[in-house]
Amino acid sequence: MKQKISAILIVYNEEKLIGRALKSLKNIVDEILVFHDGPCLDDTLKIARKYTKKIFILPRKGRAALHLIAAIKKTKNDWILKLDADEFLSKDLQKNINRLAQKKEAAAYTFRWPWWDGKKYLTKNWPVKKVMFRKSEASFIQYPGWDEPRTKGKTINAEYLLEHKPQKANYFNGSKSFVNKVLGRYGKTQAYYTLKPLSDFETYNYDSDDFPLNIRLRRRFPILTAPLFSFMAFFIILKKHHFLTEGKPVFIEALETSIFYLFLGYYVYNLKIGNNLDNIFPKTKPI
Repeated sequence: MKQKISAILIVYNEEKLIGRALKSLKNIVDEILVFHDGPCLDDTLKIARKYTKKIFILPRKGRAALHLIAAIKKTKNDWILKLDADEFLSKDLQKNINRLAQKKEAAAYTFRWPWWDGKKYLTKNWPVKKVMFRKSEASFIQYPGWDEPRTKGKTINAEYLLEHKPQKANYFNGSKSFVNKVLGRYGKTQAYYTLKPLSDFETYNYDSDDFPLNIRLRRRFPILTAPLFSFMAFFIILKKHHFLTEGKPVFIEALETSIFYLFLGYYVYNLKIGNNLDNIFPKTKPI
């Protein structure tokens, strides 16, 4: 029996990009589902209706990962292809994606997802992104940042290109953007969720009664683990992600990730002692 693919897109006001993504899926996958994060304020859903009738407006949460389980539960096929609005299938991936779904030994695939500077790709084989997986083999917690599943079976690193061309470069958008978006909104959101009990989260195929070890350690020892996780992240990214061949983008990714973990530990500590994060630098409110 042919293994079919359900494509899901969780979006927020993406009228300038979503058509390209949906066009790359048309007549390729067996089902397309679009989920909008809160009320739509532009023509995103009007464009989506040209490609699918399966459109859902969900409560505004500000992070795609917080809708992922709900989206997966709406699909009818075992293979899931999760795309963002600024991504689309390359020609080679369009030709081969259904063949990949027929491999019995595969539980998930990663594809090349290079950095884009607004005009050209700056990397070739890094980073990679796990966007195709069997939902029967996938495990999630409805937790911010948990965008890629943990899969029980074999993950195959396919060399096909998943095109990623956002309107703005995804290659270091500048210190102001990093401070406001990553350290500010994302970091504070992550800190609030980090201190919630697992019972507050919806889970999917998750076979433990507690969070993964790294989250448990950050909850219990935020100040102690912050520099440790920061140091580890920096050198693990440099070592595993082709720093010698891909160069500066990998270094920037390593640096930004290490800074993020420092701030995350600082935020979690302040929440534990009762401080309001709205009064802490960067002065941006969590989503």
